[in-house]
Amino acid sequence: MRSSTFRLFPLAVATTLAAAVLLTSIPLTAQEADPDDLVVDEIVVTAQKREENLQDVPIAITAFSALEIEEAGIDNTEDLLGLTSNITLGNSFTVGNSFITVRGLSQINNSDQPVAVVIDGVYQANQKQFTQELFDIERVEVLKGPQGALYGRNSLGGAINIITKQPSNELEGFLTAGAGDANALRLAASVSGSLVEDKVLFRAAGSFKEDDGRITNVFLDEKADPFEDTTTRLHLKFLPSDSLTLDLRGQVSDTEGGAVLYALLPTDGGANNFDIQPDENILGFSERDVTDASFRLEWVGDTLGLTAITGYTEVEETYRGDLDFSNPVRFPGAFPLGQGQDLDVSYLSQEIRLTSADDAAFRWIAGAYYLETDRGLTTIPFLDTDGTIAGFVPLFFIGEDNDNTAYAGFGQLDFDLGANDNWGLSLGARYDKDEREQVDTINGGDRQRSFDDVQPRVSLRYSSDGNVMGYATLARGFRSGGYNAPVISPDFFREETTDNIEVGFKSTLANGRVRFNGAAYVTSVDNFQFFQVDILTASQIISNINEVEMQGLELDVLALVRSGWSVFGSVGFNDSEIDDFDGTGRFIGNQTPNNVRFTSNLGTQFSRPITDSWAFIGRIDVELRGKQYWHPDNLDVQDDLTFLNARVSFDNPRWSFTLWGKNLNDEEFYAEYFDATWGGIPSGMDLGHLGRPQSVGVDVRWRF
Repeated sequence: MRSSTFRLFPLAVATTLAAAVLLTSIPLTAQEADPDDLVVDEIVVTAQKREENLQDVPIAITAFSALEIEEAGIDNTEDLLGLTSNITLGNSFTVGNSFITVRGLSQINNSDQPVAVVIDGVYQANQKQFTQELFDIERVEVLKGPQGALYGRNSLGGAINIITKQPSNELEGFLTAGAGDANALRLAASVSGSLVEDKVLFRAAGSFKEDDGRITNVFLDEKADPFEDTTTRLHLKFLPSDSLTLDLRGQVSDTEGGAVLYALLPTDGGANNFDIQPDENILGFSERDVTDASFRLEWVGDTLGLTAITGYTEVEETYRGDLDFSNPVRFPGAFPLGQGQDLDVSYLSQEIRLTSADDAAFRWIAGAYYLETDRGLTTIPFLDTDGTIAGFVPLFFIGEDNDNTAYAGFGQLDFDLGANDNWGLSLGARYDKDEREQVDTINGGDRQRSFDDVQPRVSLRYSSDGNVMGYATLARGFRSGGYNAPVISPDFFREETTDNIEVGFKSTLANGRVRFNGAAYVTSVDNFQFFQVDILTASQIISNINEVEMQGLELDVLALVRSGWSVFGSVGFNDSEIDDFDGTGRFIGNQTPNNVRFTSNLGTQFSRPITDSWAFIGRIDVELRGKQYWHPDNLDVQDDLTFLNARVSFDNPRWSFTLWGKNLNDEEFYAEYFDATWGGIPSGMDLGHLGRPQSVGVDVRWRF
C-alpha cells in the first residue's frame, strides 16, 4: 500500500533537515581537508536582470549549473521540474501540450502559463513552447513566487530562466550519442569558436531524438506515443568594442508524436485504475514546428547599462485523434467521432531596459516591454467513417483569430543599508496592459476587451555574517484574462491576481560545505483560472474560481559529506483551499484543480577516481509526489507517487560513458485526468492520459 501524503511529508522534511546539519558533526581527515573539494560551488544568477550570487537574492530560487544539468541527466523540461519542489509538469494531449503547476497555480490549455519562461532574455509567450529538449545549456534558474515587478504578466507563480551556452573565443564543443529501450536514439552536438578572434564569435548546436513509444494502444496493438524531435540553434556574437555586444540567435524545432492517447475509465476508482489501457480505434498524431529569432544589444558604461532585446517566434501545431476514445468492439453502436485542431501563433516582442552599476550601494533598473501576438485556432470535430484519419468527415468548424497587444513599464530600486550593508531593501513595480481582440472566422463577429494591473513588490533582507540571509517579501502577480472560443460559454474568463506574503532564508553552513535554503508563504488568489472540456461540443473551456487561499513551505539542501560525496534534497508543501467557488457555497474548503500538496526529491551522488584520468560517478534520486486533486469537487484524487532515477558514469576530461534509468520502479500514473462531470463525456466515464513509464538507456559523450 502506498504511504499517505501526511506520512511522507514529515519523513521528507526530517531527511532534508538532517542533511542540512549532517556535516557539522563529521570531522575531516587529512586526505579530505582540501577546501576546494569541500565547498559548495557558488552559482551566479540573473534572476533580477543583473549578475548576483544565488545566496544573496531574496527570492526562492532553484538553480542548475551546466555541470549539474549534465550530471543529473536533465534532457528536457520534464526532467528539470522533477528536481524542483512545489512544481509538477504533466505532458499530455499532443507533443507540444503540457500542464505546469507552480505552488498550486496551473497551466491553462489555450491560454497563458502561470510562470514566465525566458530563454536568453526572450519571453516565451505560448504554452506550446515549454516542452522542449534541453541541450548545450549553461544554466537554468527556477524562481518561485510572484515575479511581476520584473517579469510581468503571467509570472504570478514564478519565472524560469533558461540560459544557453554562449559563443566562445576558443574552439570547443561536444558530441553525444545515446540509445535506449523503445528503439530510442539520441544525438546532440555543439561547436563554438571565433570567426574573427575577439570580435565575431559563433556557437552552433543541434539535437535529434526519437523513440517508438512506450504506451500501447491495445485495440490496434501499436505504440500510441512515438516521439521524434529535431532542434538546431545558431548563435552569433559581435564585439565591436569593450562596452558593446551584439547577439543574433536563431532556433528551429520540428517535433512529431502521438496525440489523444486517453483511456476511457469507469468512474469508480478511475484515477488510480491502470488496468484499462488506451484502446481507441484511431491512432492519433501531432506535429509542432517552432521558429525563434532574436537580436540583443548590450552596452555597458561605467555607471549605466543599456539592454535592448527583440524577439520573434512562430508556433504551428496540428493534431488529429479519436473523440469517442474507444472502439466499435468495446462499445457497439456508439457514434464514431474524431477530433482535431490547427494552431498558428506568431508574436513579436521588444524589451528595453536601463540598469545601474552592479556594485553600487544604490542600484536601479527601469524598462519598457511590448508584445504583439497573432493567434489563429481552428477546432474540428469529425465523423469517423472508416476508422482512419483519412476517413474523417468534418461535422462543423470553430474558428478564431486572436490579436493581442501587451505593453508594460517596470522598475526596481535596491538599497544596501546599515553600517556594514547588512540590510537591504528592494522596491519594484510594473504596470501591464493586455488588449485582446477575437474574430469569429466561421460565423463572423468581433469582440474586444482589455485587462491591466499594477504589480508591486517590496522585499526586505538582513544578513548578519554573510553566511545566513533572511528576507520578507510582499508581491502581487497578474495573469491576463481572455476569450474562450466563439460559441463557447462562458464567452470570456477573468484576469487572475495573487497577493503573496513570503518569508525565507538562505544559508551557507559548515565552512561552506552545506547550502540550506527555505521559504514559507501565504497567497490569496482572486479569479483562479482552471480548465475543463465538453466533448459534445468539442469545447475547451477556461473558467474562474472566485477566491482561493494557499499556504506553503519549501526547503532545499545540498551538502558535501566527504570529498566526492554529496547529498541533496528538496521538499515542498502547498495547501490550496477554495474559499468561494462561484458564490453558491459549493466546494468550499476543497483543494484547487491539479494541486499536488506535497513534492520532494531526495538523492545522493558519489564520485571516485579509478585511474589517473578516469573517475566513476554514481547518482540516485527519488522523487515523491503526494495526492493530486484533479477537479474542484475533489472526487478524483490520484494516490501518492514515487519515481526512482539512477545514473552510473565513467568520465574523463574528454569522454564519458553513462548508463541511466528514469522511473526505474515503473510507477503508473496519469499525467492528466478528466472525470465525466468536468470532461463532458456523454458515456458517463472518465478519461485518463497515462504518464511516461520506465525508460533506460546509455549515452556516450566526447568533448573537445
